[in-house]
Amino acid sequence: MLGLYEVSAGYGKTEVLHDVSFEIKENGIYVLLGRNGAGKTTTLRVIAGILPPFKGKIKKEGNIGYLSHSFALPQEMSVKESLEFFSQIIGGDPNNVIGRFHLEDILDKRISSLSQGQKKKLSLAKVFLKDYDIYLLDEPTENLDPILASEIRKLIVSLSKSKIIIYTSHNLYEAREIGNYVIVIDKGRISLFKPINEIKLREYTIGIRASEDLSKILKGEYQGDYFVINLNDPAEVNSIIQELMRRNINIFEIKEMRNPLEDLLR
Repeated sequence: MLGLYEVSAGYGKTEVLHDVSFEIKENGIYVLLGRNGAGKTTTLRVIAGILPPFKGKIKKEGNIGYLSHSFALPQEMSVKESLEFFSQIIGGDPNNVIGRFHLEDILDKRISSLSQGQKKKLSLAKVFLKDYDIYLLDEPTENLDPILASEIRKLIVSLSKSKIIIYTSHNLYEAREIGNYVIVIDKGRISLFKPINEIKLREYTIGIRASEDLSKILKGEYQGDYFVINLNDPAEVNSIIQELMRRNINIFEIKEMRNPLEDLLR
């Protein structure tokens, strides 16, 4: 489990977190959301033990792996040297992560010469050298190509069955897709903690791609290839589908055009 109880923390004399309290007792993915500067990274650093709190109590059961947004890699080493270095400190076999994170072609490169995406892959490899009970992942898919980003999401989902994962992301669709709970931090305070599936849109908006012009049938407007409709309730989608099928119109795709997590950051 993991618990923060009236924790305040910051840098120097500047307080960033103010009396933050929450408790996690179930395995799963906890998406930490907030605007830039809200205190997301500070929260992860406090939990990881990197930043001591000004006051309050932190309770942790289990070991913690932390993916820092700032990479924290030895710039003068090669990729291979750094993995061997970290394995000596924290344990684990570098060979187990080299293939998983597609590092074969850059093993002999100095870290200082790597792209941002390559550094992110190496940072992920460092975290997953060893098995942890709690993972703190600060934007784990940022700067990754779509294929590897998809693989990381699958890995995170798989781990969440037996681990606690606190995860920050600016990709709200990704967060909604894989997250179990959302924790919203606003100006250094927790403003919401609840299951993601309980977060509802204020207004439900769908886009439809179909074989015919829908503007003659439904009330809405085209945005690119999608005919966009604002609904009061998701249940209305079924009647729209039935009406289009009655008219023998082929429906290629129906998707939500807005993400309910967006409303939490307004």
